[in-house]
Amino acid sequence: MTVPPEPLAVSPTASASPTAWDRWRLRWHFEQHRRRPDGFQLHGHHHHNYVVELREPLASIVQEAPGRLGKFRTPLETVQVLPRVWHEGDVLRALRPALPGVPRVLITIGRRALHSYVEGAALSETAPPGTPLGDETLRRIASLFGDLAEVPAESLPRLPAEWSSDGDSARFLQNLADFAHHEVHLRNRPRFGALFRELGIPDDAMERFSRDAKLLHDRPYSLLHADIHRANLVRRKDGGLALVDWECALFGDPLHDLATHLVRMEYTAEEQRRMTGLWRREMRRRGLADRLVGMESDLRVYLDFEYAQSVFPDTIRAARALPADAGRSDFEVAAASVHRALRRAEAALELRGVPDHAHVEEALRSWHRDRQPPPRRLPAVRRGPRGR
Repeated sequence: MTVPPEPLAVSPTASASPTAWDRWRLRWHFEQHRRRPDGFQLHGHHHHNYVVELREPLASIVQEAPGRLGKFRTPLETVQVLPRVWHEGDVLRALRPALPGVPRVLITIGRRALHSYVEGAALSETAPPGTPLGDETLRRIASLFGDLAEVPAESLPRLPAEWSSDGDSARFLQNLADFAHHEVHLRNRPRFGALFRELGIPDDAMERFSRDAKLLHDRPYSLLHADIHRANLVRRKDGGLALVDWECALFGDPLHDLATHLVRMEYTAEEQRRMTGLWRREMRRRGLADRLVGMESDLRVYLDFEYAQSVFPDTIRAARALPADAGRSDFEVAAASVHRALRRAEAALELRGVPDHAHVEEALRSWHRDRQPPPRRLPAVRRGPRGR
C-alpha cells in the first residue's frame, strides 16, 4: 500500500492560494534554506532531517517568526516496515486541535516538507536505551497513549477503502503480517535472500501470525503513532513530552502501538512491566476499558510479531550500511545488530537455534563479497611491428 506524494502546499493558515509565480518563488526560498550550511542534522530511519533558522521572506510566507527553527524533512530510500495509509502532513494537520504539541506543517513540496521544530532534548540523548527513565516519565508516556486513544476517528484523514474495519483486530494483524511478508521479505529477497537463508530466517516467518491473528480479541481501533521510541519522544523546556515523526501513523488495534513501544524503547525488564501497567491504568482512567479486552494473551502475540518482523529490516539496514571498502569494525557492528535481532526473535520465529556472532559476521562478509562489482581488467596493450 503506497501513498502518493503530496502536492505543493503551504501552511493552512496562509491567506490565499499561491500563483504560479508564487509557487516558483516558494520553491526557490525553500531550496535555499534547505541547503544552508548553518543548520544541524537529525538522523532517522525514514527521513533526513535538517534543522535551520527560518529567515525572511520564507518565515513570513509560512507565517512563522524569523529566527524560529524549522525542520526540513526529506524521505530516505529505506525499508518500509508498515503499510502507509496517510501522508504525514495530513496526520499532523488533523491532530493539531487534539494534540497541540505536535509539529506544525509549514510547507510540503512534493515528497519534501518543512515542519516547525519542537525544541527540547530527545530521550535518546538524555537516557540512552537500557537507561531507566523514572516513574514520572513513564506516567507522561502513558498519558500520551491515552491522548492518542481519545482522538476522534472522524477527525482523522480518510482511510483506504481496503483498510480493515474498526474493531477487527484479527484482520488488522493479518494486514500487518501480509505486508511484512510481501513488501518487506519477498520484495527484498532477490537482493538479501541468500543472507536470510544463511542466517536461518525461515521463508514462512510471517505465516504463524496469519494463524495467530485469528485468535485475537476484537478491540476498538484508535490512532496509532506506531513508532514511539526514545528518539521520537522530546522533553520540552516546560518538562512536558512531545511526540514527533508521524510518518508511520496508523488506525488500528492499540495493543500494536503498545507492543512496538515496549520493544523499541529497550526498557529494563522492570520498567517494561511498569509501563504495561500504567498503560492499562490510563485506559481505565479515561473510560476506555474496552481496549483491555484479551490484553493478557493478545499483547504477547503483538510482541512476538514485532520481534519477528524486525529481523528483516534490521538485517537489511545492517547489510546496506556496509561501505564498499568495509573493514573489520564495520562487519563487527553490523553482525552485532543482526545477531541481537535474531536472539530477540528466536522464540517468535521458532528458530532451531541462533547462529553465533562469528557465523553472522561471516554471512555478512559473504553477502558483501557477492555484491561487489568484479575488478576492472585493463585492456591488453596492442603492440605494432617493431621498426628497423
